[in-house]
Amino acid sequence: MIEEYLLQGRNTAKPSFDELAAPGGLVRDHWKKLAHAYDELGLDKMEQRSREISQELRDNGVTYNVYSDPDGINRPWKLDPVPMVFSQQEWEHIEKGLKQRAELLNLILADIYGERKLISEGFIPFDLVFSHKGFLRQADKVKVPGKFQLLQYSADLVRGPLGKMWVLHDRTDAPSGAGYTLENRAAMTRVFPDLIRENQVRKISSYYQTLKNTLTRLSLQNKENPRVVLLSPGTANETYFEHAYLASSLGFTLAFGQDLTVSDGYVWLKTLRGLEKVDVIVRRVDDVFCDPLEFMGDSHLGVVGLMEAVRQKKVTIINPLGCRILENPGLMAFLPRLCRRLLNEELILPSVATWWCGQEKEKRYVLDNLPFLIVRSIYRSNENRPYIGSELSKKQIEDLKKEINTRPYLYVAQEVVSFSTTPSLIGNNLEACNAIFRSYIVADMEKQEYHVMPGGLSRSFPTKGEFIISNQSGGISKDTWVLGPSPRNESVAPVNQPVLRQLKNVLPSRTGESLFWLGRYLDRAISNVRMMRIVLKIYNERDDEVHPETNQTLVILLKSLSALTGTLPGFTAIDQLKLRQPEQELLSLAVETARAGTLAQSLQSFLSNGYAVRDRLSLDTWRILDSISEEFELMKENGKDLGKIYHNLDQFIIKLMAFIGLNNDNMTRASSWRLLNIGRFLESSVNTCTLLQAALANNVAPDVEKQLMELVLMCNESLVTYRYLYRSTLQMQGVINLLLVNEDNPKSVAFLISKVDEHLAHLHNGQPDGGLSPAQKKLLEALTMIRLCDLSQLMASGNKKELSDLLGRLIVLLGEASTFIFENFFSPTQSQYSFVKSNNSLPEL
Repeated sequence: MIEEYLLQGRNTAKPSFDELAAPGGLVRDHWKKLAHAYDELGLDKMEQRSREISQELRDNGVTYNVYSDPDGINRPWKLDPVPMVFSQQEWEHIEKGLKQRAELLNLILADIYGERKLISEGFIPFDLVFSHKGFLRQADKVKVPGKFQLLQYSADLVRGPLGKMWVLHDRTDAPSGAGYTLENRAAMTRVFPDLIRENQVRKISSYYQTLKNTLTRLSLQNKENPRVVLLSPGTANETYFEHAYLASSLGFTLAFGQDLTVSDGYVWLKTLRGLEKVDVIVRRVDDVFCDPLEFMGDSHLGVVGLMEAVRQKKVTIINPLGCRILENPGLMAFLPRLCRRLLNEELILPSVATWWCGQEKEKRYVLDNLPFLIVRSIYRSNENRPYIGSELSKKQIEDLKKEINTRPYLYVAQEVVSFSTTPSLIGNNLEACNAIFRSYIVADMEKQEYHVMPGGLSRSFPTKGEFIISNQSGGISKDTWVLGPSPRNESVAPVNQPVLRQLKNVLPSRTGESLFWLGRYLDRAISNVRMMRIVLKIYNERDDEVHPETNQTLVILLKSLSALTGTLPGFTAIDQLKLRQPEQELLSLAVETARAGTLAQSLQSFLSNGYAVRDRLSLDTWRILDSISEEFELMKENGKDLGKIYHNLDQFIIKLMAFIGLNNDNMTRASSWRLLNIGRFLESSVNTCTLLQAALANNVAPDVEKQLMELVLMCNESLVTYRYLYRSTLQMQGVINLLLVNEDNPKSVAFLISKVDEHLAHLHNGQPDGGLSPAQKKLLEALTMIRLCDLSQLMASGNKKELSDLLGRLIVLLGEASTFIFENFFSPTQSQYSFVKSNNSLPEL
């Protein structure tokens, strides 16, 4: 396998630097042990290991969202089984260069928002800073106490044709990928434990411990038990998995902008118990979206007044707002001189050759050499895509020249670097692919120096000659191995721990709402699945076409299914065509996600709410969610085959019940567990009442009634319980007693209502006198109605109207209780954004 790879390199017309293959077709020294192991494995076993890695990542729910891609939401993360490898000697040079670069950028950042001597002395051009959108005037003179202003830093590195490492990009605003790096290493360790051990691959855990220690030391107010939140743009963000994963791994609270508010100069987290003060914010939201009051007025990702809280030193944000200025690629042209000025050293890791067009000489060079350069805007955004000169037509080049001449200070040009190649498993072959390496650096507050992760996130691209490698454009991630023993001083001791104090109910109200609806959609899906299984079973046993006159049981079941799902008129329509030919409607109820109330819509909403609270769910729970998602996709593929869908329904019951069982077994009896169960039990009680009313509150023949009672008991998993309790033939009074009144039966409405009330009593209900909340009053009224009803009298008349009225009233009361629960815990007060006027409407100055 390796011999073929080496031969492939020798046959290349223009061989570039290869990470594995040295000149002459030999294997580089630090790759030899690894290359020998791959040869022994062979391609077939490597392909098998690759599948194991993919399954491991899929089981762990590792995803990456690709914008504007119909298949992009929750796309599985791709990991190459062949790592990017650095020798110990080479890494020492890279590590030294990264520390130096971080120190240099830290000093530049402090100066730009401080005295600005570098501008006044001519080391940095005025236009380069003040024409960049990343320079936030609102952050001027705002300083994080201590030496470090740049607390987290990432650099994208590439190796040039002569083997020298170059910095391609500096990432300082909200650098991503550290969470994926941790998952990549976990997957590789699981699949290649021997290779990692035998090659002495350095561990990356010290980076995460240093990061956690640094964050806990950054609190300006609460030094003992600071509250750290990770601010995420939301579930639709491309790297949301990473946000949830890091928050869960580091023990921080995952928050969206809507979860935070500013009052009295402080930032507060909206929790079920009220407002909790926030000390440190790790932001994954771009700086200009963080405060709509001072930056982008139409942003809904940030927090109104956040910048003022930072000015008053009431909260610390990392990285500080305004540090995106350091991502200006034009700065790269001035870093060598700045390094000599500020550190009295030569720049160890050079940048890719860069020309800022704001200087006349450099502009002329760029205009004369456009076909051989890459031209970028100095401000990186989705709208400002780079221009690859060799791919532009003559007209496009002329248009670009006009644009550069009009606003030269907004453009930089960079050399087209021939990236090194590294072996990657593509298809069933080992191919040489261009690669880029992203490093991760964090300030160590204890040692007062920067700590570099001994590894990072590498990416390769199957298409050779690509200059822009990213996950959005189809790049494949690679674990990065630094070989050699770990330095003795690499282990990081945890920061001095205060007296342990348990925090209760620190649950953002938005997270609580998602848990509540997760429970509701969970039980809604279960009820729909069980009812559809019953309906399909009876439908498959029919003798001929459905006729309301001859198959009354099936007709009532079909109408009950419409009532249970809320997809009215459905089978209850005056036109009886759907009853006579129900296949199309049944298929619609199974697979149509755009139709409210269908099984597909309930499952989709269940999975969406689960994704929104994934930081609160265990790994095993997430694996079950992923399994449900796969079954959901299979059901949609079977959208025209009721027989195959029936099999999917059987699998859904197993997996949905496994989800319930695992959470009952694993979740602490805290607010999150109680809200999940409040949603479940409320939904279950409403569904039971709806089914009883639709299926049993009808005047029908005795044999039909008996069959319906048996099927309703089956639908509620209570048929066996009924037989053990009554040991007689089915009677309406016994069925209603078991499913409505009997508080020893966990499937009865009375039991479910009492459990909802019990969970609510443990949550803060906001009643100043300690009395019952409005929701509890509605639940008490419903429970009292059930306890006071005389079933003997109710059944004696033989008229089902009283039973139907009772069930209808219970459904109304439970709906009102649900509304009160929502208003009490989740309904937001006046939106913080309603006070913000869009900056677009402000007059120009």
